[in-house]
Order: sequence, then C-alpha cells, then structure tokens
Amino acid sequence: MLVTKPQNNFEPIHAMLMQSFNAKAIMSAVELKIFDLLDGSVREASSLADEMEVSIERLEPLLNVLVAADLVVKENDGYRNTPCASEFLVSSAPLYQGDSMRLTMRFNAMVEDNITELVRGGEVNMRKTDQDWGVDEGIEGTAQDAMGGPLSPVIDFTASLPGFVDFKVMGDIGGNHGMYTMGMLERNTNMHGVIFDLPPVAEKSQARCDRFGFGDRVTTQGINFLKDHLPAGEFDLILTSHVLYIFKEDLVGALERIAEGLKPGGWYVSQHYSGYAKPGYEMAKASVELLTRLCGYSSHFIEQEELTGILKNLGFEDIRCQPVSETGLGLMIAARKAV
Repeated sequence: MLVTKPQNNFEPIHAMLMQSFNAKAIMSAVELKIFDLLDGSVREASSLADEMEVSIERLEPLLNVLVAADLVVKENDGYRNTPCASEFLVSSAPLYQGDSMRLTMRFNAMVEDNITELVRGGEVNMRKTDQDWGVDEGIEGTAQDAMGGPLSPVIDFTASLPGFVDFKVMGDIGGNHGMYTMGMLERNTNMHGVIFDLPPVAEKSQARCDRFGFGDRVTTQGINFLKDHLPAGEFDLILTSHVLYIFKEDLVGALERIAEGLKPGGWYVSQHYSGYAKPGYEMAKASVELLTRLCGYSSHFIEQEELTGILKNLGFEDIRCQPVSETGLGLMIAARKAV
C-alpha cells in the first residue's frame, strides 16, 4: 500500500531535532548583542532592526524564538529581557555566560558531528581539547560557567569547614581560571593558594590571578596529576572541581596522592557530578554521560557512596556531603585527613 497511516506521533522527535537549531539561534542572539539592547527597556522589532542594521524580516522570527525560550517577553509590539536573560546573557552583567556558552557549543560540536564514527570506535582529538583549556577564551568560558553556578556554593561550603579561618595554604588541582582559589582567598585573607594544572594552563592561570590582584598570594605549578605528586604534607586544603572524573580509572591512586599532599588534619573538598542512578534530570544525565564516554572517559559521575567509601578506607574522617543546588547534578564532599 502506497500510503500508510502512522500509528504514533513523530512530532516530539521532530521537535527534539529542532532543539539543536534553537540553541544555535540563542547563541547568535548573544553574539548579535540582542540581550544588551533589550536590557532595561522595551524595544520594537523595527527599532532594533534599524539600530542593528539588519533585516526585520529575519530579526523578528529570531526574537520570537527567544520569546518561546522564555528569554524574552513580548509586550504588545515590543520586546524586553526576562530577569534570567539580563543576569546571564547581557555582556556587561557580572555573571555573563556568553564565553561559557560558546565554549560548550564548540566542544559539543566536535563530538556531535562525529557521534556515528565515535560509537563505532573513533577517537576524539583530545590534544586539541586539552589545548582549548589553555587559551584565553577557553579559560574565560570555564570561569563564567563556574561563576554562573557552583562557585559561590562551593566557597560557602568550604568556608564553613572547622578551622577554615586558620588555613595557611590551599592547593587547587585543575584550577584553570583560578576563581575557586581567589574566592577562597577572599574569605581567608591569611591563606596562600597554589594552582596545579597542565603547564600551558598554569601560565595563563598565574596571569589571570595577577590581573585580579592576587598575584602575591597565588602561585601556579604545571603538572600532570595523572602521574605527578603534590608536595607532601604541604596543604591545609586541597580542592578539585569537576576534574576528579578524569582520574576515575584509578580513583584510589588519585585520592592517595591528594592525602599525601595534605597536612595532618587538612581538608579535601571535591565538587563533581553525582546521582546518575537517582530519578530526575534523565536527559541531562544521559547526554552528559554519552558525551563523556565518547570522549574516552569512563564516566562523568562519581557516586557519593563510592567516593566516601574510598575516603574512609584511606583514613579520612568527618566526611560531609551537600548538593551544590536543589536543581542540579552537582555534589560537594569534604573530608578531613586524620591527625
């Protein structure tokens, strides 16, 4: 029979395929600074088109995509930002996420365009990926991502640890942009920070901390923590934020090296994804895990029970856990090395 009547609805699948296009449209709106122009005022499409020197026939449907995405509100014939758009998508906003979004989309595209081949056994060019973390745009992108989400909760969580005000030296493994280190140093003015990262990244990290006025309180060291050791018994605090999964193949070994670097009674703090088996955020979890495995890592998730079990076996005490937020996948864990 030439014409077959569908028994199911294909529209949800079609809508899902359009999500990639919609994400690129939002990124283009950021690059066109549409959100800057809509910040604090209601603008008609014709007025925006004239100021931007673009066609209203093309601008107006882009604005309507932003309305459908709950980033812009349409009022009569005009448009204005939602509070969320003004906080994160205006280029002058303290928590602007434009570079973070661009970095995420560039990294994802490197995988998205090759999913079929990667599932069949192809390899992602991780050398290029590692190099991206050491360029200014990549560093600023990761800094914006931290500032827009986990940075403040992680600093509050760590600053609440017993004895924090007496800490003298902290180490930040994979510290990249230095925001976690500088944030901790703001809360403890007597502490010095050491950022450990790949050599090209460490050099950029130092320059960034110098620029923010922390040059005399931060030093950086280029290492490969997959094989290198930290200075023994040096640190009151060691932090890892979204890097521990890189060492998941030998998590015990990585945590042994962290314990080695801590002073007796020193604290280790980790911030990472957890709760893969728990209900909720199913598409987000599945997408992150697919992306991670296609890049050659075993998982982006480290479960609370696994990590706390290893820490206990290594002699850590006073283990405490807390979600980064009520609406995300992040988990913070702190543990004190035995005296």
